[in-house]
Amino acid sequence: MKIAFWGNTRHCGVTSNLAAISVASVIRFPYRLITFENHLGPNNLGSVYLGKPRADIVREVGTNYYEGGGSEGLIRKIYRGQYDCNILGHYIREIIYQHLYYIPQGQVIHSELFDYEFNHCIHPFFQLMDHSAEISLIDTACSNILSSKTVLAEADLIVVNLCQDPAILDDFFLNYSSLLPKAMILISQYSSHSIYSIKKISRKYPVSPEHIYPIPYNEIFNNAIHYGSVIDFIFRNYHCTKESPNNFFIQAVKRAAYEMIKETERLQRRKSEELSQCGK
Repeated sequence: MKIAFWGNTRHCGVTSNLAAISVASVIRFPYRLITFENHLGPNNLGSVYLGKPRADIVREVGTNYYEGGGSEGLIRKIYRGQYDCNILGHYIREIIYQHLYYIPQGQVIHSELFDYEFNHCIHPFFQLMDHSAEISLIDTACSNILSSKTVLAEADLIVVNLCQDPAILDDFFLNYSSLLPKAMILISQYSSHSIYSIKKISRKYPVSPEHIYPIPYNEIFNNAIHYGSVIDFIFRNYHCTKESPNNFFIQAVKRAAYEMIKETERLQRRKSEELSQCGK
């Protein structure tokens, strides 16, 4: 199953929300998750999970400059048809033992070339992901690039990341409402003091409050993002008490993770039933 994390602007926490929710998901559920991006950049999931990359990480997962390291090398192999179902092991990095994995970036190929090649071979790439894990989480670029359009079209579920800025909300519901039938909505950096509360958003726009999940601002979590210690933060606080300053944030992340996985399970059952009815 493919889940795209996406937002209509760069400032709505796509990467940080994906990182927190992916860790919370594998703490509670027994699934194998693979995370990756459809775009290149230094502030990526790798830096959030593991801190800023070292030079040897590129060497571990790359071969040469032309092929690139990490995701670039994997995409280029698929693009040229030089791969089999076991290739992923050479390009993947284990984040949480046997449950959470990440395809690092080597960042040696131009981003536009990467986007072209990724979009060109996106279907065999997704087939490889489906063969390797129950769920794939894609950090999807908000910019209007080729592969983002394809990822959003192919995704089984879209986790839309918004915030309480009326301009951003207006833009999403005016220009991207076609995504709503397969979307769950996160409101990043949520503040109960904003006039754009969950109730206000659900009254103004065509979305039920049950499909909106606030992710409140948390300064300690933001520091964990900066220092690449998100995994430690989520594990240390996952069972925190109500008195903890992190409880409100952790409960929000746990709820979003739970609903995301449960919706994925519902979609999988529906897909299996449809295949059964077709005799497959």
